[in-house]
Amino acid sequence: MKNRARESKSLALLDDPIAADPARRASGVQARARRMPSVRPVVTENSLALVSIGSPADPALLEPTYAYLSAYSFACLSPLVAQRLNVAVYELYANALRYGSSAGEVRLELYRTAGGARLSVSNRAEPAHLERVKAQLARVEVDASAAFSGEMNRFAAENEPAPMIGIVRVAHEAALRLELQLDGDRVQISTCCEG
Repeated sequence: MKNRARESKSLALLDDPIAADPARRASGVQARARRMPSVRPVVTENSLALVSIGSPADPALLEPTYAYLSAYSFACLSPLVAQRLNVAVYELYANALRYGSSAGEVRLELYRTAGGARLSVSNRAEPAHLERVKAQLARVEVDASAAFSGEMNRFAAENEPAPMIGIVRVAHEAALRLELQLDGDRVQISTCCEG
């Protein structure tokens, strides 16, 4: 019993970073959690990303990455911002993984802004898909609700090409404005969620 108590105490000490002894240095997660500031610092978009993930375009990465980002968002952002942003994370990342070129990297970045957070997802895409994305974003910008209804009808009718529900869901359900940037065959979709 004494050994377990001593082992438990020594494991708890390992969590605290000790600069003088690299062998005992650890993540410091528990110590940082105890020191959580009551007011979060304001970080501009020119600052380092809170999260920056680069991955291959593999749809199998969606669920584990989303689980991590969802938990991280709720830990670091206000609940209202995290909830709306998680819709965007899931849908935009799913689209990038599904439609991204297998030869290119999918990049997801999350930044803190003065009133919330900014999400940016980018990937390489085929020219035909780039045109579909541009057209869908134009429809969403005009009327997100109508675009959502249209895509749901296409989904129910199983029309080809496959409906682009993700983009309209972000605009309609999460009420987020989407921004598109194209650089050759690289597409970047960003949104800012304030709360």
